Amino acid sequence: MNVILDQARLLLEQGRPKDAESKIKAYLQGDPDNHYALSLLARCLYDRKALDDGISIIRQAIRIEPDESFYYYLHAFGHYQKGDYPPATNNLSTAIRLNPYHPEYYGLLAFVYLADKSFKSALAKATEGLAIEADNITCLNARAMALNKLKQPGEAMATMQNALARDPDNDFTHNTLGWTFLERGKHREAAAHFREALRINPVMGSAQQGLKEALKSRIPPYRWLLQYAFWVNNQGKRLKSAMPLIIYISFRFIILVFKKNRVTEDLAWVAAGIYVLFVIGSWTMNSIANFFLLFHPDGKYALTSTERWSAIAVVSTMAAGFTLISLVLLKDIGKGTAYEDAFFAIGMALLSLALPLGEMDYPVRIRKTNRRNLFSVALTVAGLASIVLSLLIPAHALFILVSYGIAFLLYNWSGALRYK
Repeated sequence: MNVILDQARLLLEQGRPKDAESKIKAYLQGDPDNHYALSLLARCLYDRKALDDGISIIRQAIRIEPDESFYYYLHAFGHYQKGDYPPATNNLSTAIRLNPYHPEYYGLLAFVYLADKSFKSALAKATEGLAIEADNITCLNARAMALNKLKQPGEAMATMQNALARDPDNDFTHNTLGWTFLERGKHREAAAHFREALRINPVMGSAQQGLKEALKSRIPPYRWLLQYAFWVNNQGKRLKSAMPLIIYISFRFIILVFKKNRVTEDLAWVAAGIYVLFVIGSWTMNSIANFFLLFHPDGKYALTSTERWSAIAVVSTMAAGFTLISLVLLKDIGKGTAYEDAFFAIGMALLSLALPLGEMDYPVRIRKTNRRNLFSVALTVAGLASIVLSLLIPAHALFILVSYGIAFLLYNWSGALRYK
């Protein structure tokens, strides 16, 4: 019967987790307490992104064989993929206690620390793993990433070159190099390594995402926002959550200071404009950059259906909004009619729709979805309804669109709810 498990393991290594899962489940019907079979099943479930199910299965294996260090490694891997770092750390600590000579345990623990912004701890664990096996690719990659986060790019690059010299066709190493270059603002070098990673492993999700980011970084505003995002992410969760408020208070302070002096009074409007552009850019730049990728020979194939339609929807509403506002300001469209005030407000409403349209899933659905998508659909419907009602009863357009504006502000400040 072990032949069946060997076949399942080979299928799993060949990237056929569903076929492997079928064989393992058939085997487990006759031997439900085989901990090795359960560990293989957990790996199949992880490959299919069924992380909670995989964690539940590997727990069964641990209950049956509590002294097998590799099962704690698998348990930790599931939690790491979910972003649950404390249980991942605890399980890896147990794995290392049971078997302190397995470099992969140190490598994964280093990646957990990296994800949790504990860069010095990540470097220490990667170094411990390399002391056991000097050419371990996982530890080499983790060490390079930790050094890069700790602002030691020279040592980071030397570590990456060492890893490539040992295994030049390793997709993981090329992917790590790609993200390292991207974080340093070198999008052309990053794209080259992401392409190489995808040549070796065409279905590598991280490299696919990295290539899209590198291609979009050709657009300067997007590149600047991406560098800002990298910087904020490296500062930790507290500062990341507080940063929007910090930026808002900082700009409010700058504007107040400028307004107090007649010489610098006009600069207050410049500062306000910069802040508004920053906010709008942070909401819409990803979709705008994706729109440009629609016309790129590589990028148009990298975009998902949601990214493609989101780009079209966001750019279309922004173009319509800017056009209408420009006509109102430059051509006095609607002046002297019932629509004199309505057209400008409608233009602003069209611009605001770029935010929910950029966060929505496509094709649009309201069943079997998350809060983010439901909130986005609700605000889009409210915005479109307010525009239609404003056109039908222009005398009440301002009241209608102000009501929608309140809904928009509530949506903007409810980010903590939307992303659950």
